[in-house]
Amino acid sequence: MPELIGRRSELAVLGDALADAAAGSGRLVLVEGDAGVGKTRLVAEFADRAARDGATVLSGGCPQLEADIPYAAFDEALPGTFFTGRADRASEFRRVAETIAGAGRPVVLVLEDLHWADASTRDLLVFLQRALRHAPVLQIGTHRSGEVGGDHPVAGMVAELARQPHAERLRLGPLDPAETTALARGLLGVEPGREMVRVLLSRAEGNPFFTEELIAAWPARGGVPQTVREVVITRLARLTEGARELSRLASVIGRTVSHDLLAELAELSEVDIGGSVRDLVHHGQLVAGEDGYAFRHALIREAIYADLLPGERRTAHARVARLLAARPTPVAELAHHWDAAGEVDQALVASVRAGESASAAFAPAEAGAHYERALRRWREASAPEELTGLDLDTLLERAAAAASMASRNRRAVELTRERLALLDPEAFPERVALANAELAHRAWASADWPLARSANLRALELIPADSPERVAIMAHRAGLAMLSSRHRDALRFAHELLPEAEAAGDTFSYARGVMVLAISSIGTGHVEEGLTYLRRHLALANETRMPRLLGVNYANHPEALVWVDRPEEALTLAREGIARAAEFGFDFYLLLIVGNQVRALAELCRWDEALDAADDPVDQGADAFTRLPMDLARADLYLRRGDRASAAVLLATCADVLTGQDDVQHGTELSALQALLAAREGRWADARAAAGEGLRVAQSADNQHRAARVLAVGLRVEADAGLPDSPAHADALLSAGEAHLAAMAADGALLLARTRRYLALARAEHSRVAAPSPQAWAEVAEVAAHDRHLLGYARFRFAEAVLLTRGARQQAVTALAEASAVAASLKALPLAEDVRALAERARLTLPEVAPAPAGEDPDGLTAREAEVLALVGLGRTNAEIADELFISVKTASVHVSNILRKLGMRSRIQAAAVAQRRGLSP
Repeated sequence: MPELIGRRSELAVLGDALADAAAGSGRLVLVEGDAGVGKTRLVAEFADRAARDGATVLSGGCPQLEADIPYAAFDEALPGTFFTGRADRASEFRRVAETIAGAGRPVVLVLEDLHWADASTRDLLVFLQRALRHAPVLQIGTHRSGEVGGDHPVAGMVAELARQPHAERLRLGPLDPAETTALARGLLGVEPGREMVRVLLSRAEGNPFFTEELIAAWPARGGVPQTVREVVITRLARLTEGARELSRLASVIGRTVSHDLLAELAELSEVDIGGSVRDLVHHGQLVAGEDGYAFRHALIREAIYADLLPGERRTAHARVARLLAARPTPVAELAHHWDAAGEVDQALVASVRAGESASAAFAPAEAGAHYERALRRWREASAPEELTGLDLDTLLERAAAAASMASRNRRAVELTRERLALLDPEAFPERVALANAELAHRAWASADWPLARSANLRALELIPADSPERVAIMAHRAGLAMLSSRHRDALRFAHELLPEAEAAGDTFSYARGVMVLAISSIGTGHVEEGLTYLRRHLALANETRMPRLLGVNYANHPEALVWVDRPEEALTLAREGIARAAEFGFDFYLLLIVGNQVRALAELCRWDEALDAADDPVDQGADAFTRLPMDLARADLYLRRGDRASAAVLLATCADVLTGQDDVQHGTELSALQALLAAREGRWADARAAAGEGLRVAQSADNQHRAARVLAVGLRVEADAGLPDSPAHADALLSAGEAHLAAMAADGALLLARTRRYLALARAEHSRVAAPSPQAWAEVAEVAAHDRHLLGYARFRFAEAVLLTRGARQQAVTALAEASAVAASLKALPLAEDVRALAERARLTLPEVAPAPAGEDPDGLTAREAEVLALVGLGRTNAEIADELFISVKTASVHVSNILRKLGMRSRIQAAAVAQRRGLSP
């Protein structure tokens, strides 16, 4: 049986009821909820626990049959008790009560699916409430709340039973987002992707059965799983024909529908529609609102809609569209129905208008969807330009802009290329130049560096010298060179740009040139000069209060501080950026800024906090490219923690994004991590290939510290592999890597401290293949700086080298003890295993590692805030927190706001993940 997700409070209610029953006070708990919400799973988990604790568990269920079988549930729970030939029903009931009471102490009697209970079962259940009131018996009944409404015979029984002083109703609600994610993780065995979680939350709405079925049917995200369709259609078949027809019409309208529209669409009288709607409400298909209805669950509506024949759908959508067109209706709704009806001209016009409306409302994802529909209908329409007042190029331009704003950059590239295929550069040189400029931006955002550079170059060739757009294209050329780690070119382009931008009064392009000078100066080792430019850029952004300038600074500045070994400053600045993002509206950069926070925390070896920060659900719809920095940092931490499965999932996603791209910033890191993962799994050919690819990409540009990092990894692979040709491979790698760095130095670059650290590590790894050198590893430890994991690894390798060179064993013991302490404090399982294995091989006894002393909360949470955070982790609302801590709701709200601010987070979901990872309990 899979792990039960959530339901802690519900289990506690049942546990308290059993304790009361065991003390001689009989109890009844009626567990209710929608189909698939987990009633059976909850009760089964509780029954198993109760049985292990010594209770006698009796269970039975009511069958779903046309013909009632008397006492079916009781007959299953108490086989042989019924049909004894007694004619006296009262005597029979007393005998059942005596049998239950005498079955043990205490007894748990479970009766499932009471919504299908026959009349005799209902009568006996009511009788038992009096007969077992003072017996050590806990009775648990489950029923679907959506199927016992109104005049359903079970509704009266439930109401009567619930009024008893020893009874209570336990309503199961949907799983929350964190619980849905945990359920998916348990089913998959790995961390679910963010897109999967987003789809599960939007479609399953926390229903565990629907969630499981959607996961089983993945990746068929658009359809309804067959099992779900069968459940819904089978339940619908029990209703009247009028109710079934009305449900089909309602499914065409959408999740919600007004009463008047439904009545007009159905062309029924109020009496007829009233009876049909009542049937649907009573049987849990619809829920009633103030002036209309909604399907109880999105998948119910989808399943009914999917059961319609194509012709039925088109006809119904056309009727809906005509009715809606005659009343005030959002144009997006009209566009959907005209399109589904197959009415091409109306669908095209409405889709264009809907796209314009969504763009004006700053809803780029929705605008993009409408423009895509318009493009699909364009060639089928009778006279598209006359109908819309647009030409095809303008429509493509709008669709590409919306896709880009929604971070669907690969689609934006495709649409922009379609534009360029239509445009004549001789007839429209400036228009083609600007389209190429946009293509360069979108290609960069989708990690296609060759296309980005070639499109930018083409734009510069075509743009007139006096065009006001020329400076912006020059700025993008400098930015592309910087981002592709061609720092020498970037510095040259930036120096050409600044006077042009200043003369043109183009503040944004000028600021971009300053940022390029900052990053590329640091990239070539001129740290103080680069930091001066970064501060100048931030001052300009604050002075102009331009959201894009602020976003760019907070996206780049903290990362650069990490490069130059100032992670504390990087963390402070990243958190400042997160706090200011909503105020100034640069949410487009928010995920990159959160990624900087993650990397700064990882750099400081605050790994739990880094993983917590990476759980922020913000921008889940963004391109995977935007998530690369964060996901690579997470994968690195998972590898250091020994969670290879989670690391592999993230690395596979990152590899899909970077396939075919020579991305120096991210590609080298991806290759390094792929190599480390493969080496850990003994896949030496894969490890060598990954390291080789990383070195190839790194040596095509000027990124010194990434080149040194992947060099160290490549040499570690050779040392770990110990293959016959490893010494020759290692010699070649080290020679090529040192030559590349020497060439950069000869061209004026200075080596960053980070580069020197990785170079020392590379030489120490080489010594494992050539000749063991304790001194090489001592030098790595000396330059480890704040990287405690590197220090622990260096001490482990130092001990290994001491033993191999037959040095002083006490030196090895001391070094291994230090490495063991680091591994324990960071929960770095692979390092701990390596230390333990070496100690066992060398027969060394290491001292016990004392747990790290408890210090102040790393984020400055007060004791009360930590207590509130623990309750947030349990999913408590502010009102519930106030109730439990005897404080006001306002005070609870202030505490939660302070917690989010101190953690640098924006959502309760993320804060709940922090509480759960830290193991906080109220």
